[in-house]
Amino acid sequence: VTVSNANVTVPDVLASNGIIHVIDKVLMPPVDIPTTAQSTGIHDSLVAAVIQAELLATLQGPGPFTVFAPTDQAFADAGIDLADFTTPEGKAALSDILLYHVVSADVPAANVTECLTADAANGQPLSFTVAGGVMVNDANVVLTDVISTNGLIHVIDKVLMPTDTPKDIPRTAQCTGLHNSLVAGVIQAELLETLQGDGPFTVFAPTDQAFAEAGIDLAVLNTPEGKATLADILLYHVVEADVPSANVTECMTANAANGQPLAFTVSGGVMVNDANVTMPDVPTSNGVIHVIDKVLTPSDTPNDLPRTAQCTTVHNSLVAAVVQAELLETLQGTGPFTLFAPTDQAFADAGIDLAALNTPEGKQTLSNILLYHVVAGSVPSSAVTECMSADAVNGQPLAFTVNGGVMVNDANVTTPDVPTSNGIIHVIDKVLMPTDTPNDIPRTASCTGNHTSLVSAVVQAGLLEILQGDGPFTVFAPTDQAFTDAGIDLAALDTPEGKQALSDILLYHVVGANVPAANVTDCMSATTVNGHPLSFTVGDSVMVNGATVTAKDVPTSNGIIHVIDKVLTPTATPNDIPRTAQCTTVHDSLVAAVVQAELLETLQGDGPFTVFAPTDQAFADAGIDLAALDTPEGKQTLSDILLYHVVDASVPAANVTECMTADAVNGQPLAFTVGDGVMVNDANVTTADVATSNGIIHVIDKVLTPTDTPNNLPRTAQCTGVHNSLVAAVIQAELLDTLQGTGPFTLFAPTDQAFADAGIDLAALNTDEGKATLSNILLYHVVAGAVPSSAVTECMSADAVNGQPLAFTVDGSVMVNDATVTTADVNTSNGIIHVIDKVLTPTDAHNDIARTAGCTGLHTSLVAALIQAELVATLQGEGPFTVFAPTDEAFAAAGIDLAALDTVEGKATLTDILLYHVHAGSVMAADLSNGLPIAMVNGDNTTVGDGAVLSGANITLADVKASNGVIHVIDMVLMPPADVVEDTTESDNEALSDGDDTNVGTVLIAVGVLVVVAAVGAILFLRQRRPEVNLTKSGIIDTTQPMGSMMATTEVAQTTSAYTATTTATAVQPVAQVTTQTANPDVGVVQQWTDMNGYTWRTMEDGSTLWWTGSTWEKYA
Repeated sequence: VTVSNANVTVPDVLASNGIIHVIDKVLMPPVDIPTTAQSTGIHDSLVAAVIQAELLATLQGPGPFTVFAPTDQAFADAGIDLADFTTPEGKAALSDILLYHVVSADVPAANVTECLTADAANGQPLSFTVAGGVMVNDANVVLTDVISTNGLIHVIDKVLMPTDTPKDIPRTAQCTGLHNSLVAGVIQAELLETLQGDGPFTVFAPTDQAFAEAGIDLAVLNTPEGKATLADILLYHVVEADVPSANVTECMTANAANGQPLAFTVSGGVMVNDANVTMPDVPTSNGVIHVIDKVLTPSDTPNDLPRTAQCTTVHNSLVAAVVQAELLETLQGTGPFTLFAPTDQAFADAGIDLAALNTPEGKQTLSNILLYHVVAGSVPSSAVTECMSADAVNGQPLAFTVNGGVMVNDANVTTPDVPTSNGIIHVIDKVLMPTDTPNDIPRTASCTGNHTSLVSAVVQAGLLEILQGDGPFTVFAPTDQAFTDAGIDLAALDTPEGKQALSDILLYHVVGANVPAANVTDCMSATTVNGHPLSFTVGDSVMVNGATVTAKDVPTSNGIIHVIDKVLTPTATPNDIPRTAQCTTVHDSLVAAVVQAELLETLQGDGPFTVFAPTDQAFADAGIDLAALDTPEGKQTLSDILLYHVVDASVPAANVTECMTADAVNGQPLAFTVGDGVMVNDANVTTADVATSNGIIHVIDKVLTPTDTPNNLPRTAQCTGVHNSLVAAVIQAELLDTLQGTGPFTLFAPTDQAFADAGIDLAALNTDEGKATLSNILLYHVVAGAVPSSAVTECMSADAVNGQPLAFTVDGSVMVNDATVTTADVNTSNGIIHVIDKVLTPTDAHNDIARTAGCTGLHTSLVAALIQAELVATLQGEGPFTVFAPTDEAFAAAGIDLAALDTVEGKATLTDILLYHVHAGSVMAADLSNGLPIAMVNGDNTTVGDGAVLSGANITLADVKASNGVIHVIDMVLMPPADVVEDTTESDNEALSDGDDTNVGTVLIAVGVLVVVAAVGAILFLRQRRPEVNLTKSGIIDTTQPMGSMMATTEVAQTTSAYTATTTATAVQPVAQVTTQTANPDVGVVQQWTDMNGYTWRTMEDGSTLWWTGSTWEKYA
């Protein structure tokens, strides 16, 4: 302890009234400051300088002054050589230095406080520190409060250099009252000396509040590692240069003392990085302090995303958009973010008008667009890989390409990896439009890893630009395996023709519209870009044509991809027959039947097939019960039915001709009709030529029943080519429906020639009466039942539908009435046709008397006798005759031995007996009254007795009609009475009634008997030579079931006669009626006869036939 210049050697000696401090010098009364300084012995340089600077008088003035007096050593340390200051300028400079040590006031040490400042006499401030000792500026006060008469002297160890900033940076910071944490950090980080260095430094000084908000805990950092971290943080706040705020410009950067950059903003206030400068330009002795409100985190990227973008000079539109969309704070957030930053040119190209979007809705839209450019994470370009994707902040994906340069969606990254404080900026040349499908179809396919072949094919076929177009497209994308399975060799297709073929194949996989899986329905079809249809199946999986969709609804920017397991082959008919039928919606029953009958694979085969497809209604109408057919036998039946609807060939409607036939797969024929529409059998083709991948479908309205005879009677006749007149007549007579009925019917079908020969003029019959006549004629050709030729027996008869009987002959050939069956057993769906060579004339009596007797089965002896007596031709004559026909029993009872009568005389006797049974006229049983005389043809008479007994013979069956008379069956042979000539004529005259006068001429027949009998043998010989009807299969005769027994109108039981009757030559009705004339036989005539219509015929020796026209004999062709 010192007092003035005396040392206290013994302090604190207590006395009753105070304290004594023993000192080692006598204290002299004080003098002025210069004198006092001179007396110290350590301020000679100071006093000399005062004198040289001409300040002695000033400092000897009344004061008070406080002088901070540097010691001689301090002057020496400062290197001040007074000789250098002897000039006026030097003296002025020296004066300024010295006055900077003077305060024009008393400043005792006790009044000095930490961070106190006082203006020196030269006008510049002095700064004081008291912690750890009093300091003025950077000089230590080594001796305080040296009293003088005009003030105080504080001895200091440094010369103070005049300055407006007497405090260095740490001291200035310490004295703000706001930077205790900073100063403590500087000390802890051992940076005090650094920041007390010469500088200049610019320190961005975070306040204590900023340190608190940054959560920096100095205690935690009080380790070597912590101190290093702290030093790095603090040095990031220091620039080793003067950076006054006036020099700071927008977007300026400066490197901090730790080597990392600082970034500056001046719009709306100065900012360094993200910290606001709250007090700029605080001067210090070694630099400038800018007070900031945040601790800066060392970073190579001091600017955040928006600020970095703002400072590029090419993202003004982007930054303006971010501000407008109120996303600034978001993008100034912690991050990290990756921003794909479109340039101003990109915004211009996109036509984005921020003014138009300056509405709540517009801002929302703008926000969505901008957030689609941001990924919440750091995505440097080095981390981007081919086909990579990343979700943008708006929730939608971004897609990346690296081949040939980095791309995001369809934008090129022109400048990658621009670092920021909270992420990365990649500059891009397009504004990205938000989408869930950033990749187009080719790019999406390229990135699946399974479609290399498809993409290569698209490129090779020159379709890349098309499939990169706006779309929308739906692509059914075959996998690489599908291409392999299809055997597609792209190298082989690398020719103009090959590329064209490849293009056609690929475009068959493309639909020019969006077809999501949810919109695909079973049986749906869609037209592809190449013009051909695709067909869809929806079941356990979705199928297109025959390919399975293995991955559906892969979204792209211009459409949808469905991955499929097969390459589709272009076709106009993608569905096979079963699938096509299934998709009509009217063939469910047919498809179910095909499946049940196990024919699905058959009809899915290569084909081609033609299927006549009955509708569901047709199945319902047919009463087909699939459940009832679900047995092995039922399935076989069902299969037969279904295969009868299939032709194993392509039969388009254009190839179907009238009356055409085709064999079905089951081996049975189908028949076709072409008129107003096409028919198959009895079914109408309602929809023709439905094309399929393996054939053709013709929709029909009926289920076809398997049959060997698909055509009905009218249709079969129509298709023979020789029955046009018959069919026309059937239609005119309105019998078509009848003959198309269920049947069975047997039709005896006259040919067109037969109609011509019969002279039937349909035009003349086109009246109500004519149609009735025509109907009667036609129905006389129809039997209600099946009568195959095999069932026809000799003498058989059958009732025609018009109610009149038909008679059959089988000797040598089949005949019906007088018509020959030229083609038998033409089978139809509802009966049988026998082709005949004549039109049958309706009659109740189809057989003449001789034939009728031959067919009764009771008159074998009578017929044999007629033949032996050569009377057959007589009784086949025009008549009418009444024959009393003895039975075989009657002949036996009469004891007539034909063999014994087989002489000329015997035949004459036999003739007489037989003619005694014949009356030339028609006498019905009702006319046989008791006592009635009847004249017989032999010239004798007989009388009817009581009970219709004739000469003792009883009539056992009366009124058997024949075409030329009537037969009464009797039980006794009538024997002629002995000839009495004189009584005969009178008897005959009495016997003949007036009504019989017209038949008197018939008695002359007996005269010609010998001539006629001579011809009988020749007739029989000729009949035996007649060609037989061809009854072979080649003659189109099939076996049918025999018809049931039929009763003739005569009610005589049908039997087969043992007698082979002589058949008259066929009667033909000429077109014109002529006068009947009986002609006499000429030389060369084998036989001459007159038929029931009065026409006379001749059989000549040369085999020709003549007929009498009334004036001449004409040859009958």
